[in-house]
Amino acid sequence: MNIKLFATIASALILNIGLAQTTIIINLKQSIGTKAKLYTYHGKKTVAVDSCRPSANGKYQFILDKNAPKGIYKIVIGKGRSFDFIVSNDSAIVFDTYSFAVEDSLKVISSNNNKIFLGYQKLKQRTEQQLWHIESLKKYYEPSSMFYQMLNNEQKNIELNRYIKGKELASKSNDNLVASAILLDLTPMVTTSTEECAAKREQADAWWKGIDLTNPNIVNLPRFIPRVWDYLELLLCEGEYTMEEQDSLIAEYLNKLLELPAHDLVKETIINSLCNGFADTDYFKVIETLMHYKKANTCQAFSNIEFRTRQMLESELLTGKKAYDFKVKLTGERKRFKLSKTNSKYTLVVFWSVWCPHCIESVPEIYQIYKNFANKGFDVVAICIDEEKDAYLDFITKNNLNWKNALVPYDESNKIILGYNVDETPKMFLIDNQLNIVSRPSTPIQVKVFLEKHLK
Repeated sequence: MNIKLFATIASALILNIGLAQTTIIINLKQSIGTKAKLYTYHGKKTVAVDSCRPSANGKYQFILDKNAPKGIYKIVIGKGRSFDFIVSNDSAIVFDTYSFAVEDSLKVISSNNNKIFLGYQKLKQRTEQQLWHIESLKKYYEPSSMFYQMLNNEQKNIELNRYIKGKELASKSNDNLVASAILLDLTPMVTTSTEECAAKREQADAWWKGIDLTNPNIVNLPRFIPRVWDYLELLLCEGEYTMEEQDSLIAEYLNKLLELPAHDLVKETIINSLCNGFADTDYFKVIETLMHYKKANTCQAFSNIEFRTRQMLESELLTGKKAYDFKVKLTGERKRFKLSKTNSKYTLVVFWSVWCPHCIESVPEIYQIYKNFANKGFDVVAICIDEEKDAYLDFITKNNLNWKNALVPYDESNKIILGYNVDETPKMFLIDNQLNIVSRPSTPIQVKVFLEKHLK
């Protein structure tokens, strides 16, 4: 081979290798020679990538090869001195800082991406400090006081300022990953409605604007998956929606998200996180929506036999289905009670246990709801599935649970247990006087919302 041609090819290869790598340099002033460690984020967790000690003049250097993930990284120098930065399309990232205040004195020498990213980090830090001071002051005033309202207004102004300035910083970046990293951390403040649930839907409609879901590296940003969950949590609107209304709305907005232009890896990451989170819940429309997408085939939670069995059993217990009619001996009464003989417009069948912490909290709350609606056509059949009769009797006595109580020790062959697939506690079914299942609440507040809408 011609020597000149060989030299040209070799130079090109070296140049390509250099461009594929990312060199990270930290010039630490007043260095005392402590070790620095480089971490990458896997979700909210950090994973060690490399470590090194400084040169004689306090220079740390890390090199990420071409296969290293793009996203947010963390550098820790010594004990407790750290800062985050972003790796995207830069071939070199250079910082200057002082050993006694690594984060506070940090300056970006090379990397426009990190100048913008660090600018946002400092904005976020200032905002959080201001909000902390306001929250501390609010503790000393009544919510009805004028000064409390002034603090509330100032709090909103600070949050709005962070949102506006954060968006400005994101718009200055010519790198979609950097812009997305900032926007993922901002809560949209675009609401025009004064009604809380409508305002939250407006926020959800603006939730993904400007965020580049077509960039597969977005899955490496620690705020990505939490933002997916925050997006859906906005729509719960506790105290306003029944379980079924929540289920339908979340499914609707989940479809909106998955229909946005997005990289296959991004969609797969979203679906995997959500299917693992929703698999054991009673959000059946959400589960159905997730299963509709082919990428759900990779979800481990949807592929196991327990999930498939549960879905089959629960399919006969959805709203609109007939509830299993049963007879049970009520505590303190001689006659057996038959569910179909109730005179109430709606009956809540709740399965609970003394040893279930959530039940101990929820059952007394449901009793307060029962007292408010009992004279409007509402009844409760509370079935404890424990074997310990003394603990059961002690609980209903201490909490004055003067409704229909029954003790049905858990037995997989028991017809009531089978008829309602009692696989958890508390488990609740709202049933009308024709034995139709009209709601599957999972919280006391969802019971209350349903009754407020149907027993006026």
